[in-house]
Amino acid sequence: MGPAGRNWGLWRVAALRRVTAVRLALPLLAALVLIVPVACGGKDDQQTAEPTPLTLQQQLLTAKDAPGSKPDPVEKGGTTADFDEFIQILNDVAIDPDTTEMTAVFKKADFKGAGSSTRFYGETHTRSAPHLFNYVIQLQSEDGATSALDWLEADTMKPCPMDCAVQRSKFDVDDIPGARGVHRSATAEDIARVGTKDERPIDLYWVGFTDGSSVYSVTLQGQPGTVSEEQALKIASAYYERIANN
Repeated sequence: MGPAGRNWGLWRVAALRRVTAVRLALPLLAALVLIVPVACGGKDDQQTAEPTPLTLQQQLLTAKDAPGSKPDPVEKGGTTADFDEFIQILNDVAIDPDTTEMTAVFKKADFKGAGSSTRFYGETHTRSAPHLFNYVIQLQSEDGATSALDWLEADTMKPCPMDCAVQRSKFDVDDIPGARGVHRSATAEDIARVGTKDERPIDLYWVGFTDGSSVYSVTLQGQPGTVSEEQALKIASAYYERIANN
């Protein structure tokens, strides 16, 4: 991910909120190789053109980054360049949003656009299947991207705004410069001990990183035992390599 903006589900922290009943988120364009005939020498001189910048849609997660995953047929994602729409969606999906602070952070970072995609694992789509939620936010500068990543990480680490069984911790992301990792989970035992009647067991691994003036996020979510930190890191690393090497 009502209003069209809500349909593209900016990222899947919203899904965690739905499951736990609390407010808890491209094909690669190859470098073009131009073969230019030499008028007098009778030989070809191979020249490489500048890589074509990826569009916002092309910067979203693909099956190449996450082999075996498929596009979600329900939450199909999308893009927006409208700041008010972006803030509205971010306010809806953030764990414990402060709209004034959020607006100030992304205005200062000079928001340019955002996009999201949702993918799932399995033969057929079900709500309980492991899912991947991805978003891209384009800002004006590298500093802006870093400040946006700081805000997103801080929000992902927030406790639930009501009593719940979700546990939070950080993990290292060694293969991606400056990346952050957050694990959110709720076991059946945790829920029985301190949870609410609407909560369900869940495992969620969030990885965020920047490249240039954009911030990227991958969230791998599923029932306990169906997803892992290792899997999330592998997907995020493949995604980063594709984006960074374009």
